[in-house]
Amino acid sequence: MNRVVVTGLGIVSSLALDREGTWSAMLAGKDGLGPLTRLSLPLEPAQLAGQVAMDPGRHQTLCERMALRALDEALDGLAHQGDPARIGVFQGAGTSGLPVAEAFLEERLAGHRGRASEPAYQSPSTVTDALARRMGAQGPRSTVMNACSSSLLAIGQAWERLAAGELDLAVAGGAENLCRTTYAGFSCLKAVDARKCRPFSRDRAGLNLGEGAVQLVLETLDEAQARGAVIYAEVLGYGASMDAHHPTAPHPEGEGAARAMAMALRTGGLDTSGVDLVSAHGTATPANDGAECLAIRRALGMAAEAVSVTSTKSQFGHTLGAAGAFGAAAAILALRDQVVSPTLRLEEPDPQCDLDCTPKQAKQRRLRAALVNAFAFGGNNVSLLLQRWEGR
Repeated sequence: MNRVVVTGLGIVSSLALDREGTWSAMLAGKDGLGPLTRLSLPLEPAQLAGQVAMDPGRHQTLCERMALRALDEALDGLAHQGDPARIGVFQGAGTSGLPVAEAFLEERLAGHRGRASEPAYQSPSTVTDALARRMGAQGPRSTVMNACSSSLLAIGQAWERLAAGELDLAVAGGAENLCRTTYAGFSCLKAVDARKCRPFSRDRAGLNLGEGAVQLVLETLDEAQARGAVIYAEVLGYGASMDAHHPTAPHPEGEGAARAMAMALRTGGLDTSGVDLVSAHGTATPANDGAECLAIRRALGMAAEAVSVTSTKSQFGHTLGAAGAFGAAAAILALRDQVVSPTLRLEEPDPQCDLDCTPKQAKQRRLRAALVNAFAFGGNNVSLLLQRWEGR
């Protein structure tokens, strides 16, 4: 199998429109959560979200525009000279073009004809296709709609194809923007907190929704070294599992989540003692956080005592289909800079969340490898294993 490395990383977030601006703000303990302005939903009790300071383009949805901006940063001028049939694009999708359909429906309900051509040309693969066109990629394209584990599964799929020698380069990640359907839906489930979310806290009451995009450039190690690319981290493998427990709630003991983490470790050939960081799913919902901490203990055993855990959702909110890619980005930058981003507003931990969840402030420490978790509705669990690049 080929070794696979990350050679590009682009981020568009509610904290900043680029990678380093986002990362600096994260380490400074800032969040991108604020009053809801993207949508007008005055009857919803929660009026808070992580919103990106961008609008749709003239011929682009906001999802496309954010994804393309993140891609351009990740590519950093790269013009791949190889076979375009060996370049793949793998994306996690959630709402995708749904806001366009919502706008059309709103027009019709208001008695206007609207432009039916706009929603007609939207599909879950719209962002994937736009990225492929930008790159001239003629290899496999995959659009994963696996709820909140979508983009992490997409990264795992890209790793598989590269490791198997079927591709030389791949772009993987996800983009998500706020829309009425998801916002109202999570509100109906009573999963949204009217205050800023508090992962792992005793008084946590739900999530905040967010938007943004993360794109990774993945290459085989041989290709990356041949062109002298900057290497951010190595992807060792991933694991996926299914709870088969409940449509929305995780398994209370984290059984399936633990299997996904254990599978990632087996695939990557890494012992539990080699993991120093878990970039957690950490939604701040009452059911999720305790189950995830139990799962980490089940997967890592005694090694869990020495692991740092963090939740990016305390800073961006829950970016749904893009959430796994945001968790991966935070882990990659943590491995690069040897610092863990904080879990904000963690004043009094839940006794069930008895791990080092990096409360309130960033933490400098030695980081060799990281697990990234994304656990979706339906019990769809994905865990990605990353390793710090040491130059060999």
